Amino acid sequence: MSQHPSVELGRILVPTDGSQSADAALDHAISLAAAADAEIHLLSVVNPYVLSTVTERKEVEAEFEAVVEDAATRVREAGVDVRTTVEAGFPHEEILNAVEDGGIDLVAMGTHGRSGLQRYVIGSVAEKTVRLSPVPVLTVRTDATGTRPYDDVVVPTDGSDAAAPAERWGVDLAGQSDAVVHALSVVPKARIRSSETVDAQEEAARKAVDRVVALGDSAGVRVSDTIEHGVPHRVILDYCEDTDADLVVLGTHGRTGVERFVLGSVAEKVVRLSETPVLVVPAR
Repeated sequence: MSQHPSVELGRILVPTDGSQSADAALDHAISLAAAADAEIHLLSVVNPYVLSTVTERKEVEAEFEAVVEDAATRVREAGVDVRTTVEAGFPHEEILNAVEDGGIDLVAMGTHGRSGLQRYVIGSVAEKTVRLSPVPVLTVRTDATGTRPYDDVVVPTDGSDAAAPAERWGVDLAGQSDAVVHALSVVPKARIRSSETVDAQEEAARKAVDRVVALGDSAGVRVSDTIEHGVPHRVILDYCEDTDADLVVLGTHGRTGVERFVLGSVAEKVVRLSETPVLVVPAR
């Protein structure tokens, strides 16, 4: 039996513009929803501020209605409950409104929208959503690697309170698909440091991975633990590649004032560069 409160996954929001990246995110959402018996909410956002005429807006609205209907058909065929919405506004704002209004537990979205379509550049939309969302956001690239259900879930942690929710999500999602969790803590390389600093950082890293191991033990989930030295986001990306990771789960902000692992910037760099799907879990 799990000793920690397990994560709630009742409603998953999938913003879609019909791009390959959004389709890849939908695949992940469907497998997560099927495992957790959750419902998928599909949302397309027409951005009227980049459309020059009423006719163009009507065309785009019709196009996006078709996009959400196609996506809904895929969800229903997988035996998952679905609802659809098309809204007008700034995409990231409409996504955040939908999270608040719809009791959403998780957002799954592509990192890049349809190329050449200024009206919905999902790149910046994904980054804004990750930065501002009160719930976890799963970002998936068009060329995303890995399998579903997940076999290998990487959980980078600095041991801070801010990282604890991400650790829980990582262990719980791994438990749902009988995956292995890879707990990873990074001691950053610095130009000048005393051996005492290094020792203290290594001890903190050891405590961080031990905490994930303990979570795994209480939930009956296998956990491997690794401590690396280097530039945090680079180490995470390389480690995901080396382990053929299917998912990386990390927090938005590490320990403030501790340079060792400032997860704010680390999370954003990982989202931008990772071929592995990334689940970013806010601290609260």
